[in-house]
Amino acid sequence: MPNNLQASVARLSATLICSFLAAFAVSAQSELTTEADQLFERRGYFEAAREYVAVYAKVKSDIELKGYCAFQAGESYRLYNESASAFEWYNKAIGLKYGKQNTKLFLLCGDVLRDQEDFDEAVNMYERFRSEGGDANVASRRIEKTNKAADMLEEPESRYEVELMLTLNSPAYDFCPAFTGDEQDVLVFASSRDFAKGSEEDPITGQEFMDLFRSELDNKGRWSEPEPMGNTICTEDNEGGACLDSEGRLMYFTRCVNTGNSNLACDIYFAKKRGGDFGASAALGVIDRMEDDSTQVGHPALSPDDEILIFASDLAGGYGGKDLWFVVAEDGSFEGATPQNLGANINTSGDDMFPHMRDNGDLYWSTNGREGLGGLDIWKAEAREGEMAFGKPQALPAPLNSVSDDFAISFKRGQEAGMFTSSRAGGKGSDDLYAFELPELEFCYAAYVYDENEVNLEGVTVSLEMSTGETIEKVTDADGFVDFCEGEIGEDVTFKVMVSLDGFLGQWSNQTTVNRESPEWGEEFFLEEIVTNKEYSFPEVLYPLASAELLVDDMVNSKDSLEFLVELLNNEESLVIELRSHTDSRGGASANMTLSQKRAETCVQYLIENGIAADRLVPRGMGESELLVSDADIARLPEDARESAHQRNRRTRFTILRFDYKADE
Repeated sequence: MPNNLQASVARLSATLICSFLAAFAVSAQSELTTEADQLFERRGYFEAAREYVAVYAKVKSDIELKGYCAFQAGESYRLYNESASAFEWYNKAIGLKYGKQNTKLFLLCGDVLRDQEDFDEAVNMYERFRSEGGDANVASRRIEKTNKAADMLEEPESRYEVELMLTLNSPAYDFCPAFTGDEQDVLVFASSRDFAKGSEEDPITGQEFMDLFRSELDNKGRWSEPEPMGNTICTEDNEGGACLDSEGRLMYFTRCVNTGNSNLACDIYFAKKRGGDFGASAALGVIDRMEDDSTQVGHPALSPDDEILIFASDLAGGYGGKDLWFVVAEDGSFEGATPQNLGANINTSGDDMFPHMRDNGDLYWSTNGREGLGGLDIWKAEAREGEMAFGKPQALPAPLNSVSDDFAISFKRGQEAGMFTSSRAGGKGSDDLYAFELPELEFCYAAYVYDENEVNLEGVTVSLEMSTGETIEKVTDADGFVDFCEGEIGEDVTFKVMVSLDGFLGQWSNQTTVNRESPEWGEEFFLEEIVTNKEYSFPEVLYPLASAELLVDDMVNSKDSLEFLVELLNNEESLVIELRSHTDSRGGASANMTLSQKRAETCVQYLIENGIAADRLVPRGMGESELLVSDADIARLPEDARESAHQRNRRTRFTILRFDYKADE
């Protein structure tokens, strides 16, 4: 079985790792294609494409062979991420009727069109794949994913903002960002750009071998021109996929040694910092090369405490092509530690690679083994209690994921920001670095204030008392409108809205932005004018029959209702109120008057116990003198409805006696 992690580290892109759709329809092969076929089988895709194109030009009359060469050229271009060239040669193969022999031609042609975000033509190609006898279920899934991707391109499913890093990227491969430095202002990444020390041509990509490069962020937020790291790190071989410990003093990275063909032997190496530079590098020895010379190991990532190293490998005993494994440090070293598989919750039957662990312990990685948008998608699993225990994996939303390969994400410590790698359309090179961040939500809260006749009230003070301790005040305009939409309201805060106007009873509400889905919302407030000796209603305060106890049952909580009065009197400190309590008509008038007085005193006592001054409260029993529902009306009700009507009469309301109270009087 040819190993292909070396290809992944040479380019560290999914299309090279995931070459699961290798050669098809070998019936058209001939001696003319022997060299090209051998290069393709060894995954020397760049050189294979060149050979297939050359044979295609030589063949004049053999349409079948010509179609085969066109298809294989398209495959070779696709597998080293040249989608435009892949489509050109797939299209030639279609013109030569090669799809009659191999219907997957249409499927693959749809894939490269999708990668170029030509969604309509991609869907047409998938439909042709189905009509030519291809698997209908595969076609339907591709169409569904493509339509979803098109919708998300128009309306991304998250607020993440993504930016192509023009100053860092090159026309070559740029990938696997890793942050270090106290301010996360140093970036290490891999690249095949012209200044790479590994100057030999990679047969897979046709570019130079990879090296690790370094860039620093200046005080204006600009990244410096990337420079290759020292010769203790960069060699004539392929280097890529690095991570640094929490102090930035120890670096682990992937190195794939050139053995003279496309199969590069990949291992994790490490180097310690000596002064300003890194010292000599050495193989970590995750596996014993004396006993195993074929297993590939790469893509290192450290846990936040530096005690666990996660990596990708095709070690025996895994679940698929490449799995995520980990080793636990013993006496501060990973050397000689036994690799452990991360398990079926994380790993799949496909390739699971490019791990990254955030400072909160959440695991991120890329896989082609789960249903996503493109070839490789970035997934996340939240940390759980226990060693390397994680919750259910979830795909990251667009625009972090796309229809192309998205991988090797790296978060800045303590921030909802970082970089990742993508081969999406619109980039500068083959694979590119993209910065991302989740900007703070800009919340917008509006209040509309009217009087009890629904007339707009101008000049009403609307105050937001924030959980941060800050209070923000604005007044309503002629339309009774005011809003707070200029950054006054942040994420994960609660606040109390206070609405007040001289001569009117104030109102309030409690609001929060915690877990709020919509950033824009508003409320209406209807203020009642202060009128003395007018009975005001508020949330129901009711009583059991013949009792002065506050009624609390499944329908009403009279104690909670009295909390409204507590808050009203705390907000309106000048009010002196009378608590008016009532009974129903059953029982004698004198007994009912006594009972209602006890009910009013129960309410007063509750308010006093909750901090309201006694001299602001006057209890008054009204007996059965002011029934809400008359005996005659109750008599006309069905028998099973009469008790609830009596219950409505057993109530408490309040009136305002004065609104000039002062605490020291």
